[in-house]
Amino acid sequence: MSSVKSPSAVAIADPEKQRVTEATDGLDNLTPEEELLLKSYLRKTDLRLAIFICFGYITSFLNKSAISYAKIDGFEQQLNMHGTQYNTLLGLSTAVFLVFQVPLNFLFRKLGARKYMPTTLFLSGCLSALVLVVKNFGGFLAIRLIEGVFLSGFTCSVFYSLSLWYPRKYLVTRVSWVIASSCISGIIYAAMAIAFSYVHSKHFYSWQWMYFLFGLLAIASGIYGYVFVSDYPDTAAYLTVEEQELIGRILRTTHMITSDKSAISRKQVIQGLTDWRLMVFMVMDFCNNYASSTAINWAPIILKSVGYSTTVTAALMLIPAILAFIMIMSANYFVRALGKIGYFQIIMSIMSTVVILIGVAGAHNKIARTVSVCLLPIFTGSAVVVGPAWLNVNQRGADRSALSNGFAIVATSLGGTANGYAYLNSDAPLYIKGNSSNFAMTGLAIICTVILMINFSRENRKRDQNPVDVSHLTPEEIAALGNDSPTFRYTL
Repeated sequence: MSSVKSPSAVAIADPEKQRVTEATDGLDNLTPEEELLLKSYLRKTDLRLAIFICFGYITSFLNKSAISYAKIDGFEQQLNMHGTQYNTLLGLSTAVFLVFQVPLNFLFRKLGARKYMPTTLFLSGCLSALVLVVKNFGGFLAIRLIEGVFLSGFTCSVFYSLSLWYPRKYLVTRVSWVIASSCISGIIYAAMAIAFSYVHSKHFYSWQWMYFLFGLLAIASGIYGYVFVSDYPDTAAYLTVEEQELIGRILRTTHMITSDKSAISRKQVIQGLTDWRLMVFMVMDFCNNYASSTAINWAPIILKSVGYSTTVTAALMLIPAILAFIMIMSANYFVRALGKIGYFQIIMSIMSTVVILIGVAGAHNKIARTVSVCLLPIFTGSAVVVGPAWLNVNQRGADRSALSNGFAIVATSLGGTANGYAYLNSDAPLYIKGNSSNFAMTGLAIICTVILMINFSRENRKRDQNPVDVSHLTPEEIAALGNDSPTFRYTL
């Protein structure tokens, strides 16, 4: 066993014991009393933070879905739109995310969950409600762009905030809850679309009433956050002192403890920027969200193109929303059964490809096209879980996580932006460009997964074969090492 005296060493008396402790987030040696405290902490945090995040995620997805209802409800004619202006709306509104997401994640890091997240939801809801008075394309675009700033502020902080409150053992489940909430939004959207298809008003269109209602829901979720959410675990009044001390000790094991008083670590930021694996995760997130956005942005339009009415189209969208919800909620079970997160990604990408092939082969067959559209969200939505869950269980350091999550959400937004131009009206009904690009995305996601699994396996094996024994660093110096710690092991 080698002795290391450089700053890259880790102060451990027993490197194997330290490695096992860090790999399990310090959960391997809890007393029965501490296990009860942890269960109490998880229950309280789930009822406040997790529910708030899921509620906010539902409202943000309802907002994104509303534009597809507006299209099939005829808003292009009503706002005198022409050419590719609809595609521009999809592209530019999400492009705003790219500018603000990384800096806003660090703003969240300094302000905390309660000050930051409810505010972004509340303001985005106010803007969504303003769609009620829109009269032309320019007005609609302006609201979408400004609203995009606040929605980007919320979405970029979702998975990062979970990593600051939950040990990584519990992250996949909570990430699954958040992604599954987008399916709940699909169910709500379909039900509302059916209801609003019967709404006729002299002064406002039904799609405007839909935006107004979804805006009120976002405002309500923001108010819920102000009332029930705290900034950090150590400032949560609903936790006992014992619960705060326990979760603080657990999060310190993975160096994810932080507060508004702690300085941003330049070293962690540099580590994140120089890690090539972050780029691979970004490509994976881009691909997964590109394919998933097909189900969100284009599924209703594709169904309408094969002859279904607006009401029937909305009703059919209930099927994939319910099935995708069940599948995503079961993601943690499948990951545990498969043994590796990467395997789950590969299977979901392969199944997505098969479903797209069904739609292409049956482009002129109403049943085949319907089956393809209904099945696609089940697999593309489940694949979206992989990126944020896999990235966060392999992060050490709150500031590195803030940076990584910010860039990952940027990649996710880019996927949605690119997908906005995938299915053009002029390409119907085959949509060769859109379907071909989805084939490319699912294939590239598999390639990224294989690259990460091979690298993680090699890095773990190298650290196992070359253990390092050191004894002079402080806990702060240990935390500064992040993923470079010899005791850290990547999760495949």
